[in-house]
Amino acid sequence: MSTSIIRGKYVICEAGVESQASRVISDGAVFQRDGIIEAVGAYAEIKAVHHADEELGGPSYVVIPGLVNAHHHGRGVSTFQNGCIDDCLETWILSGWGRRPYDHYLMSLYTAIQMIESGTTTTMYNHAQTPAKGLADDVSEVLRGFSAAGMRTAFSVYFRSRNRVVYKDDDQFMSGLPSDLAGSLRHFLSAVDLSEDEYFSVFQDLHRKYANDHDSRVTVLLSPSNVQWVSDDFLLRTKEEASRTNSAIHIHLAESLYQKEYGVRTWGHSPVEHLDTLGFLGPEVSCAHSVWLTEQDIDIMARTGATACHNPSSNLRLKNGISPVNSMLGKGVNVALGTDSTAINDDDDMVQEMRLAAKLHRQPGMSNPALDSHQTLRLATANAARPTSFQGKIGAIEKGRFADLVLLDLDAMTEPYTDPGINVVDTLLYRGKASHVDTVIIQGEVVVRGGTFIKMDKAEVLREIREQFSRPIEEQALEAQKLAQGLTPFVKEFYKDWGKTDVLPYYGYNSRI
Repeated sequence: MSTSIIRGKYVICEAGVESQASRVISDGAVFQRDGIIEAVGAYAEIKAVHHADEELGGPSYVVIPGLVNAHHHGRGVSTFQNGCIDDCLETWILSGWGRRPYDHYLMSLYTAIQMIESGTTTTMYNHAQTPAKGLADDVSEVLRGFSAAGMRTAFSVYFRSRNRVVYKDDDQFMSGLPSDLAGSLRHFLSAVDLSEDEYFSVFQDLHRKYANDHDSRVTVLLSPSNVQWVSDDFLLRTKEEASRTNSAIHIHLAESLYQKEYGVRTWGHSPVEHLDTLGFLGPEVSCAHSVWLTEQDIDIMARTGATACHNPSSNLRLKNGISPVNSMLGKGVNVALGTDSTAINDDDDMVQEMRLAAKLHRQPGMSNPALDSHQTLRLATANAARPTSFQGKIGAIEKGRFADLVLLDLDAMTEPYTDPGINVVDTLLYRGKASHVDTVIIQGEVVVRGGTFIKMDKAEVLREIREQFSRPIEEQALEAQKLAQGLTPFVKEFYKDWGKTDVLPYYGYNSRI
């Protein structure tokens, strides 16, 4: 049996228990046995009672719960590195079609290492739909990569079957294209077709594999990609399957103003209202982005217990705006934090993502709300744990939970001087960097020691990826890039009369009047 004591000058047991307050133990320690926390308390008391195989940390460290990335697509080598410059979401998606084929194992391994090195121990990974013939193999390789890194994974494959180029029926859109372009597009879309039965078969196989393993680092979720990309029947079938298997659901929702307008044009109300009329929303549902919400939408999410997965970097980079996080928190919506694989540093650094969120949601004026450090850390820990199906097992440091812990170098954060009266959570959010992460523990296993990932040679992983990408660009990637370039003017033309309605922003940063 493996045991360890993890010590810190501060142990942040649970963030944001109240606004501007977290549960913190000074000169504290955690005792874990075989990946489960057995005791948390003052270091002197833990040391006197428990004899451990190893002692980690010390009085120059701060211990926090492992961070949880609540929305991620595991791209490894980023979209930017693959030649996709940030753009409006609806045209940026097209540019991603020309991404080069890659090794799913290596790419998942690399992205997991990056996340772990910045203190992320769990990710909600949403895998892109691939053809039925190879999907099961792709999924196996992705999960093998996360497993090799030691990362905890809430895994889903998203399903998309309609309105895949613009928010209009695929055949109707193709009927207005030049015949050669329409033919190329039809061939491209047919190559990634997946039936509903095939989708649910893949989910059921994965669910059977992992559901009964209580020590597994994998949970399996269902994922309709978004309301405009699936049918109502698929949404209802998903809800039924989630109920039958006691599984969670992850969906993109109201990411862009065009998606909000699609709801108004199609149903006469917002996408959130549409899901509510279907009885789809509930505490098992998490909604990535949730940017273009109405007050009624927020009320619905609060009433149904759905989670909003906030991705501030992605929303800024893809011109989607700022999610109304302060309003959601004010009404009791569970808000979680994620990077969407498009973090501001292009490297899935959750410490930086927390800082961006904390600074972004500071509305001007003394009486307006501002996201404080304690709330922000909670978005990336306890709140983010809820939609993963690991709720109650991660997100806080307490007896009975998995020993997912991160030690950061407090001396480096406070160098050369920091007022001793400053709260340690504020210090983390104002000064912390991924480079301050010294040790990462997942289920009792040390995966980063002295700031270095130790489960395998990261340099060798990078060398293999570099070698693969040094080969000539594949013909299929060149063809997809050509197709995307040809389609882009038609996509822009389609949306030319969209997004022109008056909007009242939740946050007013300045005024030109």
